[in-house]
Amino acid sequence: MYITSISDYPIHQIPFITAASKNGDVVHEILPILIAEVDFLPDGLDAIIATSDLQGIDQSNQRLLGYLVAEELEKLAYMGIIPPPEKTGIILAGDFYAQADKRGGMGDVREVWQAFNRSFRFCVGVGGNHDHFGNTLEEIKVFKNLQDIYYLDGDITSIDGLSIAGISGIIGNKTKTFRRQENQFLTVIQQLLKELPDILILHEGPNNPEAKLKGNESIRAEVLTANDLLVICGHSHWEVPITALSSCVQVLNVDKRVVVLKR
Repeated sequence: MYITSISDYPIHQIPFITAASKNGDVVHEILPILIAEVDFLPDGLDAIIATSDLQGIDQSNQRLLGYLVAEELEKLAYMGIIPPPEKTGIILAGDFYAQADKRGGMGDVREVWQAFNRSFRFCVGVGGNHDHFGNTLEEIKVFKNLQDIYYLDGDITSIDGLSIAGISGIIGNKTKTFRRQENQFLTVIQQLLKELPDILILHEGPNNPEAKLKGNESIRAEVLTANDLLVICGHSHWEVPITALSSCVQVLNVDKRVVVLKR
């Protein structure tokens, strides 16, 4: 699946609040929704919506931003601005928890995923380093078994004819939640790429030094070995949403943005 174009201007914007990085003051920000076109989607699937790092709060009711985004997307669909929910899948690339008064922190994001899943055809994605999915192994197992939810962590699945792989978390100290040592993380990428996925979902993605886009150099080296791959990631914000690492590897960065990929 190759992205042929992406809009320069958002079709819709969602205001939200977040905590400042230093003093805990409230910062007002805007989440843009962009339209992109792809060369292929399977029959019955008119769009895929990708987003990550919705680490904000809906000021009107103090809910996590993800709930508001799911509602706003559903409204846009019923207005005919984007394809209908029943023909649209959701990709979540991690970090959907936030605190209004403190930057960072960790929290349970299962209900945010379920909010997207209730409205749309399916919900597939990975965990970020600020997410968790229940307090016990049994709770995580129940979540993973929910219909049309595909939580990936070193896994690959087929949805509507698309092969989608994903790795949760970032490279780091493995004693912390959603972190793997670098060699372990890269080994998982190598194993998944052998399965020839159409899409690889990561939270921490590759860099592109030539374009001055932040990310992980070792991850970049691994995904460059792939053919016909779309990497969808977040974690590090880019001023531009997309870059090409080669003629057959594209990277879509959805940190603090929503991108509607449609035929």
